[in-house]
Amino acid sequence: MKFSDLFIPRWRNSNPDVRIKAIDKIDDINLLKQISERDEHAMVRDVAADRIAKLAATTKITE
Repeated sequence: MKFSDLFIPRWRNSNPDVRIKAIDKIDDINLLKQISERDEHAMVRDVAADRIAKLAATTKITE
């Protein structure tokens, strides 16, 4: 863990495991799209894309 990790959002943490856990708490689809397109780790990108799909499905059900 970097010292700077203490001062940034968890989804920007240097540890990909921390970023993956943070994604489960994000409801902002635009932010999730950004993560799914730009994160350096494929697993983080995949988890963000899965979260987008889950939120989209939930939104369609409740509309």
